[in-house]
Amino acid sequence: MGGLGKTSLAKSVCDAENVKSHFERKMEVCVSDDFSLKQVIQKIIKSATGERCADLDGGELIQKLEAILNGRKYLLLLDDVWNEDAQKWLLLKPLLSKGADGSKIIVTTRSQRVAEIMGTVNTAYNLSLLGQEDCLSLFYKCAFKEGQMELYPNLVGIGKEIVAKCKQVPLAVINMGTQLYGKTDETEWKSVRDSEKWEEEGDGILPALKISYQRLPTHLKRCLLYCSVFPKDYLFADLLLVQFWMAHGLILQSSNPNEKLEDVGLRYVRELISRCFFQDYEDRIVIAYFKMHDLMHDLASSLAQNEFSIISSQNHRFSKTTRHLSVIDSNSFFHRILPKFSNEFDHVRSILFADIIVGPTCKTDFEKCLSGFKHLRSLELMDDSEFKDFPERIGVLKHLRYLHFFWNTEMTRLPKSLFKLQNLQALVAGAKGLEGLPKDVRYMINLRFLFLVTQQKRLPEGGIGCLKFLQTLYIFLCQNLETLCEDMHGLKCLRKLFIVGCDSLISLPRSIQCLTTLEEFCILDCEKLDLMTIEEDKEKKIQPLSPPLRIVIFDNLPETLTLPEQLLQGSAESLQTFIIKNSPNIREMPECISNLNKLQNLEITRCPRLSKRCRRGTGEDWPKIKHIRRIEVDDDDSDEETSH
Repeated sequence: MGGLGKTSLAKSVCDAENVKSHFERKMEVCVSDDFSLKQVIQKIIKSATGERCADLDGGELIQKLEAILNGRKYLLLLDDVWNEDAQKWLLLKPLLSKGADGSKIIVTTRSQRVAEIMGTVNTAYNLSLLGQEDCLSLFYKCAFKEGQMELYPNLVGIGKEIVAKCKQVPLAVINMGTQLYGKTDETEWKSVRDSEKWEEEGDGILPALKISYQRLPTHLKRCLLYCSVFPKDYLFADLLLVQFWMAHGLILQSSNPNEKLEDVGLRYVRELISRCFFQDYEDRIVIAYFKMHDLMHDLASSLAQNEFSIISSQNHRFSKTTRHLSVIDSNSFFHRILPKFSNEFDHVRSILFADIIVGPTCKTDFEKCLSGFKHLRSLELMDDSEFKDFPERIGVLKHLRYLHFFWNTEMTRLPKSLFKLQNLQALVAGAKGLEGLPKDVRYMINLRFLFLVTQQKRLPEGGIGCLKFLQTLYIFLCQNLETLCEDMHGLKCLRKLFIVGCDSLISLPRSIQCLTTLEEFCILDCEKLDLMTIEEDKEKKIQPLSPPLRIVIFDNLPETLTLPEQLLQGSAESLQTFIIKNSPNIREMPECISNLNKLQNLEITRCPRLSKRCRRGTGEDWPKIKHIRRIEVDDDDSDEETSH
């Protein structure tokens, strides 16, 4: 049975400190429906080392796995296993026997047959249903605000009847409670209790999920269904998911002229999270990560089955109604689906390759694919590919809005035809070997989101700086990059600027201060960068206009001695969150910090000089920051809000 908490229990065991201390390696793998030996080995290696190993064949993968496990005591979690073929397990089992004595494997499954095949203990641990009293307590905790329960005894009684229909399944209880959180209209509670969905077959969880889905507004239903194109256990990033939704026209324009589509999309994400449609939520202030429960994924897939197809080694279903393709096994897609339905792809709107694209004909196969999908709106390559040049034929996809290739290690150049895609709104160009982003990027006149990895030493002028509708710029792991383009003031709509892992970056153009719409500014892991280069204005060609920053994060900037006062002073009426981490040489807080009237959160971590000066009550800089509501300084024992 699903929804009992098997994965949560297994992960809590694996994450317990008194468990982890017994093992040299800890690995977690979501196996899910398609038990491919090669894919399982790749996932184990990735969990252990972070390496994707897309270019290794079966024999090389086995050798690498043996080297990782050899003589080491390890803990491995194989989550959500469905394979009932004993032969496949017998192929994997000897490979896992290379570890030291005391190594352990935990398997979670809904299938008793899987437990019998894979188990070595006499009896599998079967999670029992949650006790009725515990179910009620859990439901009331999810459904009522603090102190509200006593005010609505009528709702307490209706809630008890709803819980009874959940059949003691924790996920169903949580889901129902969350749907009714803060609702005090008795009619609304009764509509949940009396829903005809409870009469459908199921163990309590499926009817509950269907009721939750049924209660969603239409626009959120569509967004949720589109999430089923991504594989199970996929780690969503809110910024990217919103761009995917935008590519398919799923986000409604707000009546508020100041609220952009991206803002509306993030609001959709928060609402789906609050209603328990997503889980494992991790908020990193400027970006959030989360997953979709496998049962929720099953529901979304079943509701969208006529439009969504998953191509795996076991499933080759494709029809004229298919609009969205998720390719788990690229070999099956290229050599079975593509030849058989070569003239029937005009109606497909999205395709996601969750598998590596390799082999002597991989580029030719991929080019054929591009030729057939002329009305494609989104294309994502989740894993690696062997071709060094992105096929020139990408230029035929005139309707493409979203292009994502992140893990590619071979690609070095982008074709000129790519920059003729004037409808493209989001480009995630994460190929680590990419030699450079040419000036032709300026022709992507509708680009709103750009994630870039490049080997360039300098971003050329007349390129990125001409993207007047760009909202988000993410510069990531550009190891050779020494400086950005000088014409950044041309980014008239830029709201988020993230610069991460650029080890050679030594300066920032002062034109950053002219980004009059910039709200979020984050610089992480740039070890040679001195932030004061923003302040220098030797030629005085550009008059800074001061961006309305809301969030500023500086992390691991050891060369920075002084914080950029002009930049901060210009955000006196907007800055709300300011985080400084791992920058040991920053000497003091600038004077302007006392003028930041809107600043609510200040966090200082592993900055010994600055922490000492900002110590509560006694630090030299305490008078500058004492007006801030929430202050966290890592060597300050008191972790309380500043009262006013």
